[in-house]
Amino acid sequence: MTNKVDLPLQERVQLLLAGDAEMLADPFPTWNQLRDEHPVWRLSDAVVLSRYKDVRELLGDDNLLYSRAATKHSQRYEEARERFSVEGRDAFDAVLDQEFQQLVRLDPPDHPRIKALVQPPFALRSLKAEMEEKVTARVTQGLDELAAVDGVVDFKRFAYTLPLTVLGDLLGIPLGDLEQIHEWAKRIAENKFNADSEESALEGADAYRGLMDYIESLLERQRASGATTGLIAALIDSERSGAMTHDESKAMVALMIFAGHETTSNLLTIGMLSLLTNRDQWEALVAEPDLAVKAVEELTRFVTPAHFLPYVAAQAREIDGVQIEVGDTVIGVLAAANRDPSVFTNPDSLDIQRRESRMHIGFGMGTHSCLGAGLARMEAVALFRQMAERFPDAQLAEQPFEWGGRSLRTPLTLPLVLNAR
Repeated sequence: MTNKVDLPLQERVQLLLAGDAEMLADPFPTWNQLRDEHPVWRLSDAVVLSRYKDVRELLGDDNLLYSRAATKHSQRYEEARERFSVEGRDAFDAVLDQEFQQLVRLDPPDHPRIKALVQPPFALRSLKAEMEEKVTARVTQGLDELAAVDGVVDFKRFAYTLPLTVLGDLLGIPLGDLEQIHEWAKRIAENKFNADSEESALEGADAYRGLMDYIESLLERQRASGATTGLIAALIDSERSGAMTHDESKAMVALMIFAGHETTSNLLTIGMLSLLTNRDQWEALVAEPDLAVKAVEELTRFVTPAHFLPYVAAQAREIDGVQIEVGDTVIGVLAAANRDPSVFTNPDSLDIQRRESRMHIGFGMGTHSCLGAGLARMEAVALFRQMAERFPDAQLAEQPFEWGGRSLRTPLTLPLVLNAR
């Protein structure tokens, strides 16, 4: 039986884009080969970019060359609509309607309008004032609970829960509701954008209905409470002034639940895994826990929480002899770009003191850079610093791990022994 890692490059790339679990276990050899041999590559229904300079341009483009909103009507999705039954088509469209109201998938003029309204609570000064102590306290509380466990702990579970509790603090979500939020978010993440499965469309639409009903009640409670600071208050004020619609407010909360939850969890989980499998780097952090600030930048590059992002070409152009037509799906592989040897020395090595780490594009670029990047950094720095201080002898309990996801690649569990000797 042929191992999938021995398949031709094109088949391996297509498997990674589809989220094949076996390929997700170690995707970087395939992404590296793609970048080195075919940095601009046309597959059957998309053009894939994997070189740093091209992906950086894609991410930083202000919707001149590429469109995010137009992805909703890409050829792949239109073909899915034709294959699905009426029920499946309605469910698929319901998921896309929710996704394409979110800031990350908007084009001008909607994107700059909404981002300007919601950005103030995420400014560094505001985050430090409102969230830094809360984040540190949540990390301490969570690690206290892990320390009380006798034997193996599932660090993945903790790394998934931490961003949720921080989001609860940020958005005013009661702790008792977070498990249900997690379940909806998990079902949506596993099923959205799956143009190959009508069952996934139905599952994703059902989860979205539950989540959006909850967000509606959350906004109503916050409105009634008269909150004056934070993201929810900013959304409510924008609604009252007519600067934002109610549906746009709900979409912004949904985006924060996904962006501040799934991607941060990946950074924390795979970041910890990477440190413990590169023992010299873990020991450097243990010796100097304040290196956590630099370590988070290097881990964001090395891990790349979201491996690829799709766009649609808004203009025809040619790159390296490959013609891109208006309406073509264009996929930027951030995971390949963040290991481009023309930018990063020995890019497949983890080096938490790497000088060029901050050149990574793990949080996007330009106007579409990640709104919650500051909060994600804050959580990661607090966690890795405290882990190094409290559990210097931490080790992996077992390998290999089962992997899941698609662009948001993640191990399903991460068993650790915290005080191994």
